[in-house]
Amino acid sequence: MKSPLNIALLAILTAALSGGVLAGCSDDDDSTPDAGTDAGTDAGGDSDTDTDSDADFEIDPERIWDDMVWLADEERGGREPGTEGNEAALDYVTDLLVELGLEEDSEHNFRQAFTFPHWSVTGPAAAAIGDTDLEYSTEYQLFSYTGSGDVTAEMVFVGHGMTVPAFDAADYPSCPLPESGYDDFDGVDVSGKIALVIRHGPDDLESIHDSCPANEACDSSPCLWNFGYKANNAALHGAVGMVLVNHFQVGGDLEAGGTIGAEYYDADFPSLFLDRGVVTAAVTDLETWSGTIDSTLQPASQATGVNATITVSAEFEDVTTENVIAVFEGTDPDLSDEVVFLGAHIDHLGTDFISGDIYYGADDNASGSAVNMELARAMALSGIEPKRTVMIAWWNAEELGLIGSCYYVDNPTVSLSNVIANFSIDMVSGGNGTGLGLSGALAPGNAWIADVMAGASEDAGYDYTVMPGEVTQNSDHACFAAAGVPAVAAMTLGPHPHYHTPQDTPDVNSVEDIASAVYLLWPMLESMALGTEDQYTSKGPGPMSVPYDPRDADAKHWLNRNL
Repeated sequence: MKSPLNIALLAILTAALSGGVLAGCSDDDDSTPDAGTDAGTDAGGDSDTDTDSDADFEIDPERIWDDMVWLADEERGGREPGTEGNEAALDYVTDLLVELGLEEDSEHNFRQAFTFPHWSVTGPAAAAIGDTDLEYSTEYQLFSYTGSGDVTAEMVFVGHGMTVPAFDAADYPSCPLPESGYDDFDGVDVSGKIALVIRHGPDDLESIHDSCPANEACDSSPCLWNFGYKANNAALHGAVGMVLVNHFQVGGDLEAGGTIGAEYYDADFPSLFLDRGVVTAAVTDLETWSGTIDSTLQPASQATGVNATITVSAEFEDVTTENVIAVFEGTDPDLSDEVVFLGAHIDHLGTDFISGDIYYGADDNASGSAVNMELARAMALSGIEPKRTVMIAWWNAEELGLIGSCYYVDNPTVSLSNVIANFSIDMVSGGNGTGLGLSGALAPGNAWIADVMAGASEDAGYDYTVMPGEVTQNSDHACFAAAGVPAVAAMTLGPHPHYHTPQDTPDVNSVEDIASAVYLLWPMLESMALGTEDQYTSKGPGPMSVPYDPRDADAKHWLNRNL
């Protein structure tokens, strides 16, 4: 992302979020609760809830909004891990936990440190086609995890940058390419040249990416559409850099960036994403060549006779940062070992080294972090005595690959087998104010979570939509799901148009969306904490039947920005 990351969360809002609406919020129903709703209200209608009716704490969406605004302020600089702004955000949350009376200890509460290798741009970048310099951000972008270089060379058009070896159709029955194979580098010499590559594959057929074999440039299948594979394959054939443009089935404008991926990082191989229009202005036959590939499913690679210049300086360095974790111990001898775990990533994309643009990250994910702060207040101040243990985390380095949450899963402070449900609260101040989508709630063993959320919120007097979705990756719940924990990601329904752009500031977000999130999350959390959730479902907690691990070599698609 940095050139902004484009993780697959937005897909949850559309195709991925399929399933029934559990609690409806009609278009003509003006039922958004006032900001002063009592947080101690019984979430389930069961009289034995240990709720202190005298507690005067009230959930306050406006207070959540104020926390979000603070976290997304320009002084935080986009909260990239390892920066002063990120550390200030961690201190902001920690200060709240101290105010709430939680005691820091090395086993559970507050800070969990971890170190990871962090890729970043370290010097000026430049790009040109012929003698025409290109403008950063609008005409070219760096791929995350690009290597460094200062190269001027002829561009050679190599189609989609793919090499599919000969194969037996019986082994790859869904591959639409000829059994003799397909090689965009056949018949052209890219040694010492810059590979000019079209995004995706011939005729934009997903079956090629999903079902055809790849050569040794592939780190893990499926890979043929991956930016990293294309760069690695170009380097394998002797190219000294890669420039990539959008395929002609879509608009040519630059999108929200992309990643080579750490697994394909080559320190001496620079890669850029170019605006297609500036390339076709110089390489006028590009669309014709691409169309030939689409119609024949055969390569049409060509020398262009046009030079390009790529200048990039980037490197890895070790960064030490922390997660913040709060624990509210359960009081029931039979239930206290069970854990309800909520998390929200506190980091964002930081400040663009080249342009100086700040990626404020109000929706993503100052909003989720602020909601978590309010849920911590509610746990501490509402007067409930939780029977189960509740853990609330502010994860770090999510934008760089779910690093903080996955570190916790590898180094847990409680047995993960005791976690009955895990939530990632991610992007909850943008949308349409109608409710939450629960990514992963249609996965085996997880449907009960959506039932509890819808039922508890309805009993508390709210009318919001809960929409279960099938996707089980793409946010901080993913590594928990891989460990067998029932885990979902919660994101407000509707469009999030400023996702991963410098325009994701508080003024394009809304307190109505925050209200829809917290008034669904708090009644559910209260019910689970008190052990009263069974009234909303007969399904009960169950393990994931097909765990997904975003760190597996064959599961690199936790973010869609790699292809």
